[in-house]
Amino acid sequence: MIGKRRLDRRDTLKGIAAVSAGAALTASGHVAPGAAAQEAAGTAGGVEPSLYDRLGGIFAIAAVVDRFSDAIIVNPKLNENPALKAWNETEAATRLPGLKFGRTQWVAALAGGPYEYTGLPLEEAHKDLHLTADEFAEVGAEIVRALDYFQVPERERQELVDAYMTAMPQVVTSEA
Repeated sequence: MIGKRRLDRRDTLKGIAAVSAGAALTASGHVAPGAAAQEAAGTAGGVEPSLYDRLGGIFAIAAVVDRFSDAIIVNPKLNENPALKAWNETEAATRLPGLKFGRTQWVAALAGGPYEYTGLPLEEAHKDLHLTADEFAEVGAEIVRALDYFQVPERERQELVDAYMTAMPQVVTSEA
């Protein structure tokens, strides 16, 4: 299935709700992670599956994280930031695999999965990168492109976008 881009629930991500940027990401109207899923829970047939389950679980989330993490490293807009460019050139080769693990754990936890994010606090992890709101949005755009690649449904995408947006105050430390 992977060669056909559309992945089933066990292989990839049928619905990792996106972390959008640009037009899809807005700084207003944040929704707490999983809030939309909680609102929709309790349908006539019982409790709705969590966002984590609707996304396809850990393997599907990891596939999306793998794709967008590789794209971030070569993104020309993000490489305009001297700190990001330096990290990409000197640290990525040895640190990116672990970073992908942490990102997968973070997204899985945001989506209501059976995981707890145990990495560095986001403020600490990003402080030396001096990220702007535009750079945060561009990372979101890469996530959306990965989600589009795996044909993630709009509902799940928007729930994840909302969850991603909650991290903006912790990650953005520089003005444009």
